[in-house]
Parts: sequence; C-alpha cells; structure tokens
Amino acid sequence: MSRRLDCLTFRVPNAPACQSFYETVLGMSKKNGSSSPNNAKVLLGYNHPKGMKLSFHESPSCTVRKSTSQDAYWKIGITVKNLDHAVGFLQLQGVPVSQPAQFLDIGYLCHLRDPAGMAIELLQQGFEGDEEQPVNDDDADEEQHPIGCQAILAHITVRSTNKQMQQWCQETMGMRLMSVQPVKPYNFTLYFYTWSHEVLPESDDLEAVKNRPWLWARPYGLLEIQQKDSDQQLRATGANEAGPTEITIVEEDPSSGDKVIATIDCLQDLGL
Repeated sequence: MSRRLDCLTFRVPNAPACQSFYETVLGMSKKNGSSSPNNAKVLLGYNHPKGMKLSFHESPSCTVRKSTSQDAYWKIGITVKNLDHAVGFLQLQGVPVSQPAQFLDIGYLCHLRDPAGMAIELLQQGFEGDEEQPVNDDDADEEQHPIGCQAILAHITVRSTNKQMQQWCQETMGMRLMSVQPVKPYNFTLYFYTWSHEVLPESDDLEAVKNRPWLWARPYGLLEIQQKDSDQQLRATGANEAGPTEITIVEEDPSSGDKVIATIDCLQDLGL
C-alpha cells in the first residue's frame, strides 16, 4: 500500500473567487477525485497523477485571513522550474507578489496571497541561477498557462514549537522524514515529511544542501514543519476565519487500485 497527501480543503468567504484565482492566475485546472472532502464540487490541481489538490468550502460569514508569524498554519508551497518567468506573468496580471530572492541555502522564492488572504510560496526547483525553461521547445503551446505548465503543488507548511507535530508525522502517520534544514539566523528548522521510498541524492545526510533542489522537484506533496526555537503559543485558525479545515490522505494498493481515504481535521487533529 502507498500513501500520499491528496487534498487540502480551505474555508473561504468566496469560493468562486478563490477557484478563479487558482485557475486563471496560478494555472491550476479542475480534477476528478473520489477523495473530495465534504462532497466539494471542485478540486483544483496541476497535471501530476499523484499530485496534491485544493478544494474550497464557502462560508460567507468567515473573514479574510490576516496571517501572522505566530499562526500554526502558514502556507501552501508551489514549486516551479522558472520563478522569474512565473513572477513576470503575475506582475502582468497586476497580482501583488514579493521580489524573488535566494533565501540562504533553502531556495529561490517569493510570496503572494490568494483572495481569502492565505499565503502562497512560489519556490524555484533549482537555486537562483539554476532555472529551467518552463516547457520544452518541442512541447511549446500558446495555450499553456505560464505557471500551470511548470508547477507542482508541493507543500503544506505548518509551524510548531514542540515535538508533537513531528511525532504525529512519524509515529501516528508513519511518514518518512525526507529533509532537515536548519535556519539558524532565524531560529527555526524546517522538516519535510512524506511517504516516498525514493532514494535521496545524499541519503546518509538529511541536512545535505544537495538534496534540496531534488526535493523541490518531486511531483507529490510534502508536509513541511517550521520548528521554531520558542515556547510561545501558536494561534489556531479562528472559527469564522479563512483557513485550512481538512487534509485528505489516500492509501492505494498499486496492484488492485483499491483506495482507502482518511480525513484529517486541521483544527482538532493538528491544532491549525
């Protein structure tokens, strides 16, 4: 049996506006899937068979999210082959986006927000200067979306100030720790979990920088934990605030194709 992160559901004040943003601005497309939580009508994702998807549950009374660095839920991460190409498209669309920059030895990245105020990180699969063409010349198509043609919905990022989230990943969910990335100048460490059996480029050193661009190009979802060197209480999403509500996990038998679907409550199970 193989497991994967399948879908992240958000509570938002205006689902059509969010769906339109992720389709027209970020190049996602509608997907089919039996794992759609709460019978959501729309699943959005990129063109990867085992890739993660998003869905949106409309709650007109909820407010736009105003994120802080003390929120337990942080962001989603989308990795791309050519970040400058993606940002150029966003700027042409008038979408506010931060200036791309190489963040230490983590990656070349930038940030923006969706209509519900939720944070999105765009992360280049190679470090600054190691960009690729968004599409191969042989596959060029005027109809291809400038971001959608090169993107992976790669990360769900949460914050933690204790070891409970890591214990949940490893002991409860049986996930594999793929990478450990200390960020000493900012007093936190990043941990990346999934169920992959792939061999890392530097398999005997989870802190190896060489593993990071390889990891950013994986076509499946990872749970990213920002472990903060602090004992300060983290803030869970308010009852009437835009934010994550459910994560679905698919367990599939490769031989028969049979699937088992588990739903994780973001607030009750993860404190998000």
